Amino acid sequence: MKPKRILVAVNGSKADAGVVELACDLSKRSKADIYAVYVVEVKRSLPLDAVIDSEMKKAEDVLTQAEEVAGERGCELEADIIQARDVGPAIVEEAVEREADLIIIGLTQKRRFGTFSLGNVILHVLKEAPCRVLLSRESLLVEVITA
Repeated sequence: MKPKRILVAVNGSKADAGVVELACDLSKRSKADIYAVYVVEVKRSLPLDAVIDSEMKKAEDVLTQAEEVAGERGCELEADIIQARDVGPAIVEEAVEREADLIIIGLTQKRRFGTFSLGNVILHVLKEAPCRVLLSRESLLVEVITA
């Protein structure tokens, strides 16, 4: 697999740094362009172009961190904030627009009703993406502190 355009979906979770590092490693092999996107989910009660200052600030901070991680790896990435009603469809639409060969999404440990859950965003992307999708799950290791 030698992708030429990699779309990295970030959301402020602990998994973000890992997916950006992974994208950088893959891009070095294939000289791929990397696009990082943060989707601000806008409630249906608001206009789609509503400016939600707290969410925009968070998105900017997350994307700045992604750029820093990429810079530490000697990579450049293009960062973009997208406002949408639903995150999953927005990621897929962005992949189509950018003609992405690969989407990388970080997966944090989620439990719903006591069992492991991928969540609606990842399920939608896996079902509808026009390209390969790579999930990167954070480590399950738990630090044990002894007194």
